[in-house]
Amino acid sequence: MQTQRRKTERKRTRENATPDLTPMIDVTFQLLIFFILCTRFRADERKFLVDLPTDEGPNSDRYPPKEKLTIYCVWNQELSANSFVVAIDARGRVPVEGSFTRLDEMVIISTDSGSAVAAKKARYKAVHANLVKTIENYGARSGANFEKFEISFAVDAAEGARSGTAPWLFVSLAMDATEAINNKRRDAKQDPIPLTFKFADALGKYSR
Repeated sequence: MQTQRRKTERKRTRENATPDLTPMIDVTFQLLIFFILCTRFRADERKFLVDLPTDEGPNSDRYPPKEKLTIYCVWNQELSANSFVVAIDARGRVPVEGSFTRLDEMVIISTDSGSAVAAKKARYKAVHANLVKTIENYGARSGANFEKFEISFAVDAAEGARSGTAPWLFVSLAMDATEAINNKRRDAKQDPIPLTFKFADALGKYSR
């Protein structure tokens, strides 16, 4: 009877026995440390070719949104002078350097000498070149896709209502600038950008 009882207890002990995994875990970690310390890579195996994106900001947009570029003829009634400011929708306004000019520096009259006429023509060409350069640089920097040019020749809405507008000399200069840009586009087999006018600017005044 006792013998049978001992056999039963030994059988239960064998059934309930579980292996001790501690040595196996120790061996596993030792092998892991061994491979980490002993593994060596060849030089060519350390070179990874990564295909990085070529996105460079707004200029990389494949289909940039169409926007409007406005040329502001900022007329100073007191000084009889004008300067230009360009803007692309809500991106901000950029003054055109070297564009501040008095009316008498550009308007040719019958009593002008030959040298005076030449000086006024040169001044007109200089302001024209600065305006074209600013428009092109601003457009290239912003990556904008122009749907139209707009010329605004009133200081603000209130003064525009009182006909406080820039003289047509400066408006025609802005027109010449847009035409010069469109001529370059035609030479490049691109469609010209339409031109419109705005007689009042409600966004504020500009000083020199």
